[in-house]
This record gives sequence, structure tokens and C-alpha cells, in this order.
Amino acid sequence: MEAQQGERLELLTTRLYDAALTGDVPSLRNLLQQDPLILDRCIIEKSSRFMQSPLHVAVNLGYLEFTTEVLNRKPELAEELDQLKRWSPLHMASAKGYLEIVSVLLTANPNMCFARDIDGRNAVHVAAIYGQFQVVEELLRAKPQAARERTTSGESILHLCMKHSQPEVLRFLVQTMGDGQLLNSKDSDGNTVLHLAVAAKHYETIKLLLKEKWTEKNAINTNGLTAMDMYIQSKKEARDGGIWLALRRAKVLEAKKLLKPKKSSRDWLDKQRTALMVVSSLIATMAFQAGINPPGGVWQDNNDGHKAGTSIMAHIEEGKQHNQGIYDAFLVSNTIGLVSSLTVIVLLISGLPCMRLVMGLLMLTMWIAVTATTMTYISSIYFLGTSKESLNSFKEDLISSKNHHLVQNTIITASVAWIFLLGLLILGHVIRLFYKLIKQIVRLVIGGVRRCSVRPRYHLQV
Repeated sequence: MEAQQGERLELLTTRLYDAALTGDVPSLRNLLQQDPLILDRCIIEKSSRFMQSPLHVAVNLGYLEFTTEVLNRKPELAEELDQLKRWSPLHMASAKGYLEIVSVLLTANPNMCFARDIDGRNAVHVAAIYGQFQVVEELLRAKPQAARERTTSGESILHLCMKHSQPEVLRFLVQTMGDGQLLNSKDSDGNTVLHLAVAAKHYETIKLLLKEKWTEKNAINTNGLTAMDMYIQSKKEARDGGIWLALRRAKVLEAKKLLKPKKSSRDWLDKQRTALMVVSSLIATMAFQAGINPPGGVWQDNNDGHKAGTSIMAHIEEGKQHNQGIYDAFLVSNTIGLVSSLTVIVLLISGLPCMRLVMGLLMLTMWIAVTATTMTYISSIYFLGTSKESLNSFKEDLISSKNHHLVQNTIITASVAWIFLLGLLILGHVIRLFYKLIKQIVRLVIGGVRRCSVRPRYHLQV
């Protein structure tokens, strides 16, 4: 009895698959009247004789009415995976491009958009691979997140489109879902879709990807190559020049240029800060030492109208005007140099932000300090070289009578050279400032002209 029952059920199952092969809905209904549990057994019994369910067979052959009838009776069959590729009926309908069957299957169970086959591909991936544009749209309307799923090889749907030469589907996906996460996803080899597009030399796709603001143009794969590196290493053809120009215009670089350490503006500011601290400390030290120990030293006694401990340079002999003004120039310039350098030191250690504006003000203060130090030196040399005792020594030791003016000539020459150098620096900065100002004015004028040239459009309403 049990053997006969088994043979009967086996016969009914065979007739069910025959009906699926022909899309015979009346035969399906007749079989369900004879055995109401026949579809349940297709779920429970995983027979090696039939690698697919009757629903797989009907979907694969495009029988919409048969598919609808099966799903109305047993919607759970939409979740079954075959034993070949582990495809669901939705995988099959997506690959074949049966849009109406896809809609029916999505109504039965929209979560089957996330079902994966043996390669980790879902129905959206399969539809993209086979170029079923309308099916991709339908699936994205149901479950847009399914397009962001990755295969077991780490491929995104854009990778699959590129590898299977489906540029139109790729364009649609980029325009509708082209954010940074999808555009810059990498496969197991670290390649983005831009890497693959350059490797395939698909010019239109390369232009499309480079135009997207979210595209990471200089992404590096596991072999340490950017898209530009892949182009350089590829075999060149005459029509490839456009690809190179597109990459260059988008500022796609070679990996070796990207890996070079870049000198940031922060590094420059830190170096300037250190240099200013060293120079200002040195000038402050020299100015302090010159202040407490002026040229010529100090008097050691209280004779001849002077007091011990006072500066010899500041002393004016009775009836003489030799030192008048020289010590004053020395004192003023030395004080300016000391105060300026100390100001720079205080500002640097006070923790002010090292911005370019602040650094510019500090450098200007250092110019003042250096100039004051120069004037201090000149006034010292003038005093030491033109004093009464020095002039007598020059007249005795030097051969030419003109040589007693050597100190004065040297001082004048050095002063003129220093003033000339400062003039050049100031002129250079003024020209640079005017250039930036004019450039900014021109940019504003051009922007204003462009805005004025765009006329507002008025729409008359009746």
C-alpha cells in the first residue's frame, strides 16, 4: 500500500513538472484537486531528481499565469533556491528580463531581493550583469538597498556592470545612486570601478566617473596602482589619447607622486616660527650686551668732568661736538632693536595661532629689529673709527692722505646698500599686494558681469 502511494505521489509530481514545462494552468489546478499538498512537498522534499522547483521551471520559461497561480497557492515557493547556482525564482526572472514576473515575485516576497546565489550575487546584481535595465529599475523601487550589497569577491554592482560590459546600466546606477560609498567601493583586489574602466579603456564610462564629485580619483589598489598607473602600464592605441587627457584634466596622479610627503602650510609656519625665535633671541642678546657695555667702554674714574661707570661714548669734551648725536643714535637704535626682538619673543611664546597674517606681522617686526641692529653697528663703527685718537692713528699709519676717510666711505656704502636692499624688499611686497588686489577686483568684476548677463525669465500666467 505504501509503495503504491509513493508511486502515485511520484507520478503526480512528474505531471506537475510537465505542467510547469508547458505553462498548463488547468493541469496545475487539476493536480491540486487531486493532491492539495503537492506544492508543500516541493518545499519539504529536496529530491535530487528535480534540481529546481516547479516555480523555477515556470519562471525560467516565462509563464506568467502559471507563476501567478503557484504563488497564489503557495507564496513560500518564491523563497526556494535551486540546487544548481542557488538561484531563487527572482534571480531567474531578473536574468531573463521578465518584468511582469519580477513584479509578481516581489509582491509575494520583496525581501528576496537580498537572497544570494553561490557567488554572493542577489537579483539586482544578476539583472545588471544581463543588462536588464527595466528590471533593475523595478528591483530598486522595491529594495534600493539591495544595490549596495557586495558579492563574496567584494564586487559592487558597478564592478559587475563594468566587468560584464553593461555601460548603460552603470550610467543609470551612477546617476541615481552615485554616492561616495558606491562609487569608491573596492573589490578583493582593491580596484574601484574607475580602475576597471581604465583597464577596459571605456572612455565614456571614465568621463562619467571623473565627472562625479564623490569619485575618489586617486584611489590606490592592493598592487599600489592608481587609475593613471593602470593606463600607463596598459598597451597603448591611437584612440587612447582621450583617456589620458581626461585623467590629466581630472588631476589623476601616479601613485609615486601621491606617496611623496607633502609640505603643508602648517610645516612652513612652524619652520618660520622657529627661525623667528632663534633670530629674535640672538638680536635681543646682542642689544642687551651693547646696552650695558657700549662701544668704548665706561669711565673708571671721576676726573675731567666725567663720572666712573658712565659711557665714554656719551661723554662730550668741553668745546667739542665730536660725540654729539652719535650716542643718541646708538641708544635709540639699540633700544628699538631690543624692544622689537623681545616683542617677537613674547608673541611667539604667548600661544597666538600661527596664521599667515600673524606671521607676517612678526616678520615685519623682525625687519625693524634687524634694521635697528644695523644702525647700532653703523653708529658704533662711526664712533670708534672717527674719534680723535682714531684719526691721529690713521694719519700716522696710513700712507695715503685720502685713507683717513676709509671709515666714513665704508659706512656710507654699507648704509646705501642696506637701504637699497630694504627698498627692493618693500617694492616686491607692494607689487605682490597690488597683484593680489587687482586679481581679486578682476574676479569680482567678471562675476558681476556674468550675473548681470543672466536675464531672469518671467512666465505669464493666464
